[in-house]
Amino acid sequence: MLPRHNENAPAENAPARHPRIQAHEAEAAAFPAARFLTRHPLLDGDYRVVGYELKINERTPLPVLPGATTLDQIRDENLLVSVIDDQYRAALSRKLTLLELASLDSPLVEQLPSENVILAIPPQAPCPELLARCQVLARLGFTLALDESALSPGLTPLARQCGYLRLDVGDNDLMGLCDRLARIQGIKGPRLIARNVGSEEAFAACRKLAFDLYQGDFLAQPGTSPGKDIDSSRLLIMKLLNLVLRHAEYAVLEAQFKLDAGLSYKLLRYINSPAVGLRYPIRSINHVLLMLGHDQLYRWLTLLLFSHKESDGRSQALLRHALVRARFVELLGEARLAPELRGGLFIVGILSMLDALLNLPMEKAIASLNLSQPIVDALLRGEGAYGPYLGLAMACERYDHQAIGRWAAELELAPEEVNIAHINALIWQEGLDL
Repeated sequence: MLPRHNENAPAENAPARHPRIQAHEAEAAAFPAARFLTRHPLLDGDYRVVGYELKINERTPLPVLPGATTLDQIRDENLLVSVIDDQYRAALSRKLTLLELASLDSPLVEQLPSENVILAIPPQAPCPELLARCQVLARLGFTLALDESALSPGLTPLARQCGYLRLDVGDNDLMGLCDRLARIQGIKGPRLIARNVGSEEAFAACRKLAFDLYQGDFLAQPGTSPGKDIDSSRLLIMKLLNLVLRHAEYAVLEAQFKLDAGLSYKLLRYINSPAVGLRYPIRSINHVLLMLGHDQLYRWLTLLLFSHKESDGRSQALLRHALVRARFVELLGEARLAPELRGGLFIVGILSMLDALLNLPMEKAIASLNLSQPIVDALLRGEGAYGPYLGLAMACERYDHQAIGRWAAELELAPEEVNIAHINALIWQEGLDL
């Protein structure tokens, strides 16, 4: 997946490195947890996931790629080689990829798929070289984004040519945000991205102010309003989950499915989908259950908690987010955990967002599920066999690089292993027919 570099081999005729670079190389060798990718989804006003922002921490040490002469170049190239990949490009061809680079000058930039890449303009004083480079990239078809906080009179002409203006809304009240929007209303053309949206209330306010895309933790947070009672359809799914966990007879499971025609239809549609790859269609619930078995049925039912008959855009976005997390956790742990524990990795990842889905504290959200103790330990306390894997996945979503390094060290995971799993989880989720 990710291109490999022999980071220890000396480059021929390489220029002498600055002492800071040499010190950085030594630091990188001592702390290999530096190249970890992090991601944040980009959502539209209907909660649709339209893309992802990928980052590499700007403060931690990184291995030096051949030809790199500055610390900024090291970080940029480590990020760029993570997304210049045919599989990644094919899977996310309908999604945006937002990259925040220290410099736009790397020749690797031009190897990116211009049709779905957004390049954030580095926050710096306007200069002829920056303006010329941005014009070249725009002619090549790249979409540019500029931070409102970096906007200066000298950058106003460039801002008008950008596809997006990004505003950090995390520290502003509504009046302050309105004032900032009023100051840029003369810049016609760019769409608006709200960054650091921390709650559903902030998302609703930004949506009323005509932002176009949204980033932040608001999606994965339970709302502040009291949670509603769990609807009857989800209660039936939870009942089925408990029956499957106890390996109930298929006749008992079939009787429960027949209580909800919509649930039976979804099961038949799933088993007959191209993704399952059966040679002939299956018409009966009993036959489906025999084909799936208890383990696969349990996995499918956990997904159905997010996409039952009353699901909305937010539930679908949560499902996609949870699927990436679940697959990421599964990929990291499937070769490390004992066989009897591996099946719980995916379940932990999916159910880790059940509190946000049901707008309930996690303890109440899972109270009616007869979950195994290792899964409960991970969901409630971040402990047990699954805890470090879930902790690492969540840290990669929060840009929490201290936590990433801590969990990865505990699991003895190299940065490349984590990054490959991260990209593969994104590719896998994009290939699902949801």
